[in-house]
Order: sequence, then C-alpha cells, then structure tokens
Amino acid sequence: MKHLLMALACLTMLSLSAQEDDGYIMYQSILLTAKDGHAQQLTQGVKAHNEKYHTEGAQSVNVWQINSGPRAGSMFWVKGPLTWTDMDTPLDTDGHMDDWWANVAPHAHTGEWNWWRLMDDMNYVPDGFEAGVAVVRYFDIKPDKWNNAVHIWETIFKLYEENDWDMALQIYTNQANSGNDWDWAIMWHHTNWASMDNNRGFFGKYEEMYGIDRDEFFEGWNEASEFMGMEIIALRKDLSVLDDTQGND
Repeated sequence: MKHLLMALACLTMLSLSAQEDDGYIMYQSILLTAKDGHAQQLTQGVKAHNEKYHTEGAQSVNVWQINSGPRAGSMFWVKGPLTWTDMDTPLDTDGHMDDWWANVAPHAHTGEWNWWRLMDDMNYVPDGFEAGVAVVRYFDIKPDKWNNAVHIWETIFKLYEENDWDMALQIYTNQANSGNDWDWAIMWHHTNWASMDNNRGFFGKYEEMYGIDRDEFFEGWNEASEFMGMEIIALRKDLSVLDDTQGND
C-alpha cells in the first residue's frame, strides 16, 4: 500500500498536459427491451427511426446490444455527443415523436434513461480505432474518495498511452444518478470479440511502471470504490449512425 500512496503523490508529473476546455462530451442512453414476440418489429422500427431522424450532430444515435447479465438481449439507444444546451432545441420536425410512438414504443419496454459524461482526460482511443465490442463495469465511488479514484485511473491511462495499446478505454460519470449507485461506467472497447482473448499483461506492466503489484492495486481501488456489476455490449452497426467509439473526437 505504501507504494500506491507514493505513486499517487507523483501524479502531477504523470498526468496528461492540461488542454484548453472546449466543451464536454455527453450521451443520453435509453434502455430498450423488446416485448415478447416483438423483437423483429422493434429492430425494424429503431432502424427506420434512426435513419430518418438521428443521422447527424447532437441527434446522432448508436445502438449497443447487451450480451451478458440480467439485461442481456436488451439494447442501449445512445444519442450524442450532446450538451445540456442541445436539449433546449429538441428534434420536433416531420413527425419525429409520432414516429417514435408509432414504430418504436409499441414494441419495447422502455427502461432507464441515463446521461453519461466523459470524464476529462479519461479517454484513450488509438488512431483509426473502430469499436465493435465493449466491456462496461459500473462502480459506486465511496464518499470522500473521488480524488483517490481519479488518481488511480490517471496512472492507468498513462500506462495505456505508454504501451500504445490497440484497445480503447473511457470513463463516464452518471449525470443524473437515480439511486442505483452507478457513479462511473468504465468502458474497455475492443475492435471485435477476438481482441478480448489477447493478454496484454496489464498487471505486469503496471508493476514495472509504478512498483505496485496486483494486490496493492486492488487494495487501493477497493478502498475508493464498490463494484456494482458489469455488462458486455456489442455495437449494432445495422442500427447505428456511427461505427466508431462513442466519445472519439
């Protein structure tokens, strides 16, 4: 543990150089679960709706299929990147909401609506990277431990950059926590399923870089956070406007 504290004390030197604040990246996600016997109709309705109304700017939509856990089979309908200001000019042309209520809503159980904001400097995306699959882990950050959590992940992003890894890593914060204690969503993006078989030797490289072994790492991280679950999701390119990683600007 002493090594972890020493490493955190040095993070001012390890952090990425500050960049001029030119706004932020946020997404709205809606959980859609097909009603019994309506999977095909929901897919068709979402595809037609997105192609007609959600092709550019703040209205762009990607769709992710959930492939693990109790919500497997459901979809995340993800709009953005956008800002709160964008919400002052909702899309209300050519029967947008009429189309949603006629062709999407009748075929789906609508679940959680969430707003996820990409954390500053918590965005590693290799040049030319295209996401296909992502592992998402949700965490509750313990009271008074936010800075500790940020410091730990600054070391991880530094490691990804130093090793020029072929996968993307992003952290999003829940902007409207409804009491489910999902403060952070940490996303490991892969180009395809096969990428998840690659052993990149994370903990060995982490110990080499910081002098902190696996046990010490988790001792520090578990003091700052509580694991709330995980999901594996896959990009539905047939239903999406963008094929690249959410948040890759």
